[in-house]
Amino acid sequence: MKMDLQNSTTVTWLIVLVILFIAVGYSVFAINNKPPQMAFTVADDYTFPYKIDKKGFRTELNSILKEISGITSINQDQVMAIQDEKGILFTLDLNTGNIVSQTPFDKDRDYEDLCLVGDHVFILERDGDLYQFNLAATDTVQKFETSFSYRNDTESLCFDASRNRLLIAPKDGAPDDTVELPKNVKGIYAFDLISKRVSQEPVITIAEKEIGRIIGNGGKPYSFKPSAIAVHPKTGHIYVLASVGKVLIVVDPVSNQVMHVQLLDESVFPQPEGMTFDTADNLLISSEGLLTKAASITRFSAKTTK
Repeated sequence: MKMDLQNSTTVTWLIVLVILFIAVGYSVFAINNKPPQMAFTVADDYTFPYKIDKKGFRTELNSILKEISGITSINQDQVMAIQDEKGILFTLDLNTGNIVSQTPFDKDRDYEDLCLVGDHVFILERDGDLYQFNLAATDTVQKFETSFSYRNDTESLCFDASRNRLLIAPKDGAPDDTVELPKNVKGIYAFDLISKRVSQEPVITIAEKEIGRIIGNGGKPYSFKPSAIAVHPKTGHIYVLASVGKVLIVVDPVSNQVMHVQLLDESVFPQPEGMTFDTADNLLISSEGLLTKAASITRFSAKTTK
């Protein structure tokens, strides 16, 4: 059967078919090239207060800090930072990225995070040992051997002011001489500032299977390894940052409920290792440098709510 192109009805149908073909093709292209969802808020009455999907105020750092491994806020303009391999506390200007001062505190070791508690700085080593350094007496440093070990690969430390304790989130497993956690479950442990001991039980647990369910990971657990932790100064929510997994997780410490999951853009955060809040509730995330890319600190301002 031959098509009669002289027939107006035939021509009309051909035009319709071509338009439909183009429309279907464009739809398939649009679906395949749609930006992936990055933010997942779980709690109905919760609003994540930061626009991580937007570029914050980014400061590039001196090459000495290419392996910056932890930050803690001093004020809105300055942070104190630690570098992976040096027993030195660096004070940094957030506006310029310049090093304001360098304060040696101990031998060079594998230091991963730090936090300020009054005039004292606590520094976490990869094997879980803690160092307490008195800023008012710079020749004084105390070491506390915790129940963590190298197998836990501890990189996350923060001060929980409301409960006067430190929080430590190991990448893997539980402290020695405690009940091991189920597979694919991460625990956050408290370090008592009076007894100088780590809690026997985790104060918070996060299941990788739950994170996978939230982000729609096909029923599979979403693997992540904590690299930084911080307590929001107003809400008390626990923020957990993971370089392995490129994710930021917000947890309610009272209900142990995951409130929000934020996947991170690797082009913005090639290796996010540090996190803190400043006095204005801004969220700061530091990322190590890779190859020719400088290390950086990015500041995100809280959303204004009406």
